[in-house]
Amino acid sequence: MTWVTETDFVNSFVNLMYFEKNQKRYYYKIWREVNTGFGKPDVVVIEYKPDILESRINFIHSKMPPLSTKAAYAMSYLSSRRWVSTEKLGNFLLCSRSQLRSLVEELTDRGLVRTNGHLIKANPKSEILAVNRLWVFEAKLFQWKTAIEQAERHLWFTKDSYVLMPSEKKSLIDLISLECKKRGIGLSFFNEKSGLETVVHSAETGLKNSPILWMINEKLLEEFK
Repeated sequence: MTWVTETDFVNSFVNLMYFEKNQKRYYYKIWREVNTGFGKPDVVVIEYKPDILESRINFIHSKMPPLSTKAAYAMSYLSSRRWVSTEKLGNFLLCSRSQLRSLVEELTDRGLVRTNGHLIKANPKSEILAVNRLWVFEAKLFQWKTAIEQAERHLWFTKDSYVLMPSEKKSLIDLISLECKKRGIGLSFFNEKSGLETVVHSAETGLKNSPILWMINEKLLEEFK
């Protein structure tokens, strides 16, 4: 099939992903155009653990605002440390005392942290982090160089970043593959007959601890609610 627009191409790909994810035992969400602060990937596929969402569901209510940006940065900082003084956290985030109090309250209300006097600590990831893996895809019909630049940019928050294109000639596939390998990103080709074919896997796989990870995690919980 020849697609007229990239939107049509992405729609076909997402429809296939919805079909495939229902054939597997894992749980997935597929989001479009997620704002990461440094671009908007065409497609984000989120593998998640429903049992963690279910265990945290009581922490979310309809009037609770989305996780703030500072709170997301706080979680990326706290989740890789043990007990930290609130003063040290405030210095890292450049918060005033009043802002810090509000921030700690926000994180506590969501069940993300515990406190002990002037100390604060993230709860175990096994209890609060539902996201198990993130794949991002930058889709282009022709402009593969632009897609590679964009996909590489997403490596700051996920190791599984891919360029997605329609099937191409062998000579062009070799050229694109070589450049993707240099950048550490993956390359997949898609058409509606043969489905998805990954010719280059990303150099690494798995999650990266970043503010975006925690924002996605909490948004997932809000949607689950």
